[in-house]
Amino acid sequence: MEWVVVHKGNNPNLSEIIKSVLEDNNIDVVVMNKMDSMHKHLMNADIELHVNSENVVKAKYIIEKNNL
Repeated sequence: MEWVVVHKGNNPNLSEIIKSVLEDNNIDVVVMNKMDSMHKHLMNADIELHVNSENVVKAKYIIEKNNL
């Protein structure tokens, strides 16, 4: 199973909303929070939402359709 980034940003609230909307549409989401203390050394740390490669098109469509 390959995971692909469908959203990257630094707003934890927006990331959580997008995650919830995708899950409501039966898309599994993995959150990688590079803003947490273990990743503070990274420049431009973001929160990434990953979905299975089979769901990338559907996930991007849902994000765009909902203006997220």
